[in-house]
Parts: sequence; C-alpha cells; structure tokens
Amino acid sequence: MTQVRDLLLTGPGELRSSDTSPPLPALRPDDVVVEVDRVTLCGSDHRLYDGTYGGPRSYPIRFGHEWSGRVVDAGAGARPLLGRLVTGDCSRWCGRCPRCAADRNVCHHIQKFGITVDGFSTRHRTVDSRYLYADDFDLGAGLLALSEFFAVAHHGLCRIPLHEDDDVLVIGAGALGLASRLLLTHEYKVRSVCVMEADPAKAALVAGLFPDAVLRTPPPVGGPGAADYAALTKDARYPVVVECSGSEHGMNTALALALPLGRVLCFGLRSSANLRTDLLVAKSLTLSGSIGGTGSFRDVQAFLADHREEAARLVTHRLPAGRAGEAFAPAPHGTTPRIKTQILFGEETQ
Repeated sequence: MTQVRDLLLTGPGELRSSDTSPPLPALRPDDVVVEVDRVTLCGSDHRLYDGTYGGPRSYPIRFGHEWSGRVVDAGAGARPLLGRLVTGDCSRWCGRCPRCAADRNVCHHIQKFGITVDGFSTRHRTVDSRYLYADDFDLGAGLLALSEFFAVAHHGLCRIPLHEDDDVLVIGAGALGLASRLLLTHEYKVRSVCVMEADPAKAALVAGLFPDAVLRTPPPVGGPGAADYAALTKDARYPVVVECSGSEHGMNTALALALPLGRVLCFGLRSSANLRTDLLVAKSLTLSGSIGGTGSFRDVQAFLADHREEAARLVTHRLPAGRAGEAFAPAPHGTTPRIKTQILFGEETQ
C-alpha cells in the first residue's frame, strides 16, 4: 500500500493526499528540515475543513499547527537541533515589531502555520528554527504533539488573575477546555473547577476519562430584556469563567454565569456573535480574549512531563495519514466522541 506523505486542503471539504512531499526550498542558516511524525487535529482544522473558520485563512493549505517531528537536516545556525524531536509555534511572528515586544502572538505581521500559511500535514517541512521547541523533557512524539494547545490554554490563563480560593467554570469539554481544567487544578491549584458540556455523549466520555472531574450540563439562562438589575445577576455563580466552546451560546452563558466583578476568558475565533453586552456592563465584568501559545511552550512541556498519564487520555483517536479523511468526517452515530485525533505520518513511539 502506498504511504501518504502529504495532505492538502484545496478548499472546504476538499482534502487531497499524495505519496510525495512537495519540493523543499534551499536551507537558510537558521532553517531546519523536520520529518513530521504526526499532526494533532485542532478545532480550527475541522472548521477549515468545513469552511466555518471565523478568522483569516487561506486555501489551498497544508493544515496542522499541533505536531511533532524529528530534525533531519539543519542550516549552519541550527545544527544543535539535528536529530532532535521538536514541535513548534502556531504563530509565525517577526520578533521586531513593538507588538512582539509585548506578546508575539499579536505580532503586526502575524501569520498562522496551518491556517494562513502552510502547516505540517506533510512528511517533510522546512521551517525557521526560531519557531521550534526541542523535546527537553523526553515527552515522546505523542505528548509533544499536545504542546501547542496546552500552551494556548496556559497563555490565556496567564492573562487573568487567578487565586487559590477561586471557583472556576470551564465551558466546553473539548481539548482546550480539558487542558484548562488540568492546568487550573494542578498548576494554579484553584479551589474548584467545574466543566460544563452540552453534549451528553461527550460528557459521558469525559466522565470516564477523568472520574474526578466535576461535570455539569448548561442551565437555562435568562434572555435580554430583564425587568430589573437583580434579574441580570440571578444566574451568576462563578468569579471566573473560561469559555472554550467557541460558540455564541457558550459565550453568553459565560457572561450570564459570571459573578459581578468577575473575570471571563474567551478562546476561539467567531466570525460573528450576538453578545449580551448588557450582562458585561451591568455586572462590571472583565472580558479577556486570548490567541496563540507562544511564550508558554517551555512551561507546558514541564507540566506535561509531570502529568503524562492524564494528558495522554486526551488523544482518543489515532489514524494513519492515508485515513485522514475519516478524521474530518463527522463521527458516526453511536461511536466514541473525539477529543483529540492524531494523524500519523511516521513511526515514533507514543
């Protein structure tokens, strides 16, 4: 059977596979060639596939910004990485503009690997070594390919004040929500973390994977047009809410359930949303958005090294590159819901 070495999204719903990798450019001094072992699919990849991604995007595109691989060639300035297992940023930043000095994820010239420029859904990829992180914690290919979304969660949580006596609500039991839960529990050591998930099948899966997780279904919340200020705060329960569902309903639920003077952290790009600004203003909430994980990779790799077994549970499906189409197709009714799917190009150990 021919081995698939390259996966290209030519447009929404159109995935092209090839048994050859595209030609590689000549190496610059700081470039390396990575032999990609696997790509971990993100919600952004799924939305690129179905055409609903809410931010800037390009087609045709090699998807994949969560990945791991081994450096097989290197320019003169990157020779120390030769032979190393590595992963890398989603954000392709310049490192020179004033925004980069504050946060490279909001670089004035930002591009996103696998979203606006080619990512890593190919067996061999040339990339500037400054965007890479070596596996200094012996995570192995499987865990290393989880670094990026843990870094996104960590980077976002660093943006809001967190205290050990906080009760935190996480909305959405996808990978980002569950990574946030693990970080809040083990790294930030907040008093309690509750995860809210609307899909009963996914909630049941998470309960089996993490028996100690506190899970809730979303409660009904009041709509706009409250008669008085008390009605605007009647659903409020949590000083901190982390919205990971990427949905308009999830965002408005976060605003409804946050206590007055509370903090709401929002992940995920939405093309449009009708937000309850009455709740935001009337409760004097602090609303923070966050994108990217640059600046947090070293911290989360140390975290993954300390919590290997729990983090590994997030990968519920693994498929060879030749079956990548199955990873993008809706899960058949009655099958196990997906948290994280890894598409395998190589044969590194887990």
